Amino acid sequence: MENKAISNTGPIIHLTEINLINSLNIFSGVSIPKEVAQELSKYHISLPKKIKIEELNQSSKDTVKVLTNQHDLDFGEACAIALALQEKAICFLTDDLDARKVSKKYGLEVHGTVGIILRAFREKIIDKKTAIKKINEIHSISSLFITKDLINSILKAIEDFKNSS
Repeated sequence: MENKAISNTGPIIHLTEINLINSLNIFSGVSIPKEVAQELSKYHISLPKKIKIEELNQSSKDTVKVLTNQHDLDFGEACAIALALQEKAICFLTDDLDARKVSKKYGLEVHGTVGIILRAFREKIIDKKTAIKKINEIHSISSLFITKDLINSILKAIEDFKNSS
């Protein structure tokens, strides 16, 4: 089954910070608009081959204007949502609360960095030890703001997860 994802900058930055960009292998493909690629280049992030850079068509550029004006989204987030709609992607990757709310209004399934790590664990791309380590690193190393209480509840969920073999 095709499960292509479109991402904005956040998850790519945070997964790179904890050296877990390969967790994006849970998706059949990951694309970003060129505007997001430009933002990522400011952080000196080299994109893996798995991530494709795509152009927005004129209709999607109009959608960006609507998203930035009506929903007060940042330009990169608006471009990423517009690309997700253009490409009929099911999954949209973001850690931004406003972008998450808006993308859900448009029927997109939203995953953040933590959700990507948990799904990579459930799909056996990473093992339990790695999942626990990387969730801790999200709090201690990455620039993603997440509370220690939330980290603790995520770690408990990992510990409680029963691998069905």
